[in-house]
Amino acid sequence: MQDAQNPAKLYYSISEVAELTGVKAHVLRYWESEFPTLRPRKSRSGSRTYRWHDVEEVLAIRDLLYKEGFRIDGARKLRRQAHKNRRDDDAAKVDAAPQLAIQFAQLDRPEQIARLKQELREILDLVRALGRPAARR
Repeated sequence: MQDAQNPAKLYYSISEVAELTGVKAHVLRYWESEFPTLRPRKSRSGSRTYRWHDVEEVLAIRDLLYKEGFRIDGARKLRRQAHKNRRDDDAAKVDAAPQLAIQFAQLDRPEQIARLKQELREILDLVRALGRPAARR
């Protein structure tokens, strides 16, 4: 079973999305023209390729229209606001992300270089450790 954290595959065709969401393909194509938040990519041949976030958008639109009784305009406004809020939340997370603190101000140039080399060695060790297979028990 797929969900936001574990989609079954990377790309879905319009027929697969129609089956997953219970929304007919012609309705999906219409919604693309009405909802700027729904923009599946198109292959060179013109086939739509939906990613999981597109499927989630279809589900959200479907629920607004069919379950909550919104009209197209109202649902469009709500989806735009939801996307704006998500972008604002993502920007706040980036702003709040902790940064690597290396104190250079009180060091002279050779000490700064030595400190930087040491920090880079530690980072390299961490990266190399990630590439090693886990020890067997």
